[in-house]
Amino acid sequence: MNLLDIFSETFRSLVANKGRTALTVLGIVVGIGSVIALISVGQGTQASVQQQITAAGTNIMRITSTSSSGSGLTDGDMAALRELPGVDVVAGTRSTSAEIVANNASTNAQIQGIDANYLKAVNTEVAHGSFITAYQNSIRARAVVLSSNAVESLWGDASYNPVGRTVQIGGQNFVVTGVLSASSGGLASALSGNASYMPLSTVTAQFTGKTSYSVTLSTKTMEDQTTVSNLATSLLKSRHGIPASSDPDFSVTSMSSLLSLTSSITSILTALLAAIASISLVVGGIGIMNMMLTSVTERTREIGLRKAIGATPGNITLQFLVESIVLTGMGGVIGVLLGWLVSVIVNATGILTTQVTAFAILLGVGVCMLIGIVFGFYPAHRAAKLDPIEALRYQ
Repeated sequence: MNLLDIFSETFRSLVANKGRTALTVLGIVVGIGSVIALISVGQGTQASVQQQITAAGTNIMRITSTSSSGSGLTDGDMAALRELPGVDVVAGTRSTSAEIVANNASTNAQIQGIDANYLKAVNTEVAHGSFITAYQNSIRARAVVLSSNAVESLWGDASYNPVGRTVQIGGQNFVVTGVLSASSGGLASALSGNASYMPLSTVTAQFTGKTSYSVTLSTKTMEDQTTVSNLATSLLKSRHGIPASSDPDFSVTSMSSLLSLTSSITSILTALLAAIASISLVVGGIGIMNMMLTSVTERTREIGLRKAIGATPGNITLQFLVESIVLTGMGGVIGVLLGWLVSVIVNATGILTTQVTAFAILLGVGVCMLIGIVFGFYPAHRAAKLDPIEALRYQ
């Protein structure tokens, strides 16, 4: 019995039971489609998060005080950090939370007070107006650059241009001099998602006692991140009188470590989603086995006749394995197309970011073939073991 005969017989058998074949294939279609769609969501989310973090600059670090005593980080710490090898730019930052009121609406936002060095360290893009300038810092200007989230909350449209408008922040009037682009890669946006900016001198003067001081620095290369992080930790512990074996009174967050962390989390999420979707594949595989066992029972006399005219157990095993693999293969191809279509539709709606990769498609097809072999082997083996005489007597 050659392969052509096997495939011809497979086609005849599947066509003879169209309804049962269609229902069995449907189980695999749903399973593979679910796996492809959910993996695409996980990989799309991972790519989107990595893109946002990378846009902020992978050589950026932030050092934030965790001390409750109020001592925190100082200008002296900033000066010492500038001398570390591998450090490019060091900028001081003060953060505070405040309510922004305008256009008969309000929103709570994180305010970042930044100095003139900040733009040298961090990639930040504005959609309207301009960013905080050194001159505004020198005169403690009541200027603010709003995030696109804040603009949307206040004016109902993230694309609205409020430059020149006056807003109230903490009960004081400030002039909007710029609006961050929605895709701005600013470090504050990467860490908080809704940061607006003011001159550091203004935040220091206007929000006394309500701010937390931090240091934003950039390393010369991404490869310097680990070294600089270790050196900065040792330096600041020494300056703050903290033993090397004790926990520091500050935290160091690097974009490279943040990128690695989010990559790990989203990879676990993708694997979890795929595992959940795979449950339906197992159900589909059980359906394949059930159909093949039924087929073996229905074709017992046929199997006996084939053995009587010379078919070997290997021929019988191969016949039923091919039928099982063809079933799962058909379901796999349709499932991949369905999963891809669902991913495209979801991505087009903007609800979630999806990304169908060659890996996901190859994984889906490979799993289909594996299911066909695993769940088809027992029925095939059972058919091959049938005694030809007893099979011919089967009614």
